[in-house]
Amino acid sequence: MRYTMWATAIVMAVAGAASAATLNPVPAVAQIKLAEGYTDVKTGDMTLRIIKAHVGSPDASAFDTFTVYVLPRKAGDPWLQATVPGQKGLGYNLRSYETADANIQSIAFYQQGGQLYAVQAARASGGADTNMAKARVDIKVFKFNRDWDVPKFDNEGAMSTKGSYHDAADALPGEFFVH
Repeated sequence: MRYTMWATAIVMAVAGAASAATLNPVPAVAQIKLAEGYTDVKTGDMTLRIIKAHVGSPDASAFDTFTVYVLPRKAGDPWLQATVPGQKGLGYNLRSYETADANIQSIAFYQQGGQLYAVQAARASGGADTNMAKARVDIKVFKFNRDWDVPKFDNEGAMSTKGSYHDAADALPGEFFVH
């Protein structure tokens, strides 16, 4: 019984560590500079079209959407949309969020070793007063799966910044894209 409890404790500790996937800053990785409109990115035997679009609003809040399509191999074949993890099931695009006071969520893309990744940096949510102060930023990384049948970005890992930032976008060059 003593060995069973010890083995159970070890398994629980390992499982807990695995579920809290944490990344370290990725050295010598620069984000892909996206054009307004679309940017084509080659990964494996696929060409992805990342479409960046801006959505404004009259209340000083706005956001950019980043929708990713897999271009067909030949003319006439269907375009495939690469999905992202959503709060409930699938999401269809990544979004940045901006208020009059702060950039509270920012999106970037990068390639490493032929793989395409999307990165989401987000401040802790709160009321308008919260956006005035610097805060830690949670960074999530999504890896594109290069699957022609079900193209999608999968959760790759997460980290929290050591420093505090007014704009979530500043956390990426500050702690993630470390040169």
